[in-house]
Parts: sequence; structure tokens; C-alpha cells
Amino acid sequence: MATASPAPISWNRIALQTIAAGVAGAILFDLYLWITPLASQHLGILAMWTWIAATVFGKGMYPNPNAPWFGLAIHLVTSLTWAGAYAYVAASRAYVRRRWYISGPVYGLVVYLLMQIVLLVSGNFEYPHSPNDFVSALIAHAAFFGLPVAFVVNALDRG
Repeated sequence: MATASPAPISWNRIALQTIAAGVAGAILFDLYLWITPLASQHLGILAMWTWIAATVFGKGMYPNPNAPWFGLAIHLVTSLTWAGAYAYVAASRAYVRRRWYISGPVYGLVVYLLMQIVLLVSGNFEYPHSPNDFVSALIAHAAFFGLPVAFVVNALDRG
């Protein structure tokens, strides 16, 4: 009895999906966090990028005028990495590909959980300042990162 072998993975397609989905996810995620009134610590986008840089390079980044741009670069690389992981999983698992509208938000929540673990291990974890902050972070990761990443990967998969 012969079993069907999976279709070979197109690494060129995954690379394209990674770039497009990662950029889209990063932009929509940041846009949501920038405009949302839910976050009680609404500091602005440059302050958020500076926090990212300080999380990676240390608190000495706060007086650095280039810190926001380092933070933006780190955020973009992180988004591309997570988008690439999703694109690979979608290419290798048909059920993820077929139900992208469910797998995307679930993936966004997984990203949230794993990023919180990274922050915890690095000593940079902070409890949400309010229940609204926690809900806002979940919405940002599920609806404004995971879902757009899954949508773009799915759209480019058909192309």
C-alpha cells in the first residue's frame, strides 16, 4: 500500500510569504498599538520602539537618540522570523493552510505567549498594567499580527 508523499516545499514561495506577511503583520501590529485607546501606558510608537531596543541592548539605550530605529529594526526582524515560521508550518501542514482564519489568530496568541517567555527569561517581563492592557496585547497579537500573517501567507499561496 503506497502512501501519498507531501508536496515538496517551495522555499522561494516561503521567502516571499515571509517578507510580505512579516512586514504586513509588523505594520498592522504597530498601528493597532499606536492608535488603540485600550492601553493605559499609551506612550507613542517611538517610545515603544525604544523599549524594544532597551529590552535587547539594555536600559542604556534610553538616552540614545537612535534607539527607536534600533527597536524598529529588531521589531521587523522579529516579525519576519515569526511570519517565516508560520509560512513554513502552513506549507507543511494542510490543515493550517485550509483554516488560516483560525490558525492565524491562534498562532498570534502562541507568539504572544512565547514572547512573554522570552521577556521573562531575559529579565524584562512586566505584568500588564491593567486588564485592558492584557486584553489589548491579546487582540494585537491575535487580530493584528497572527490574522494578517495568515491572510497574506494564504493569499500568496494561491498565487
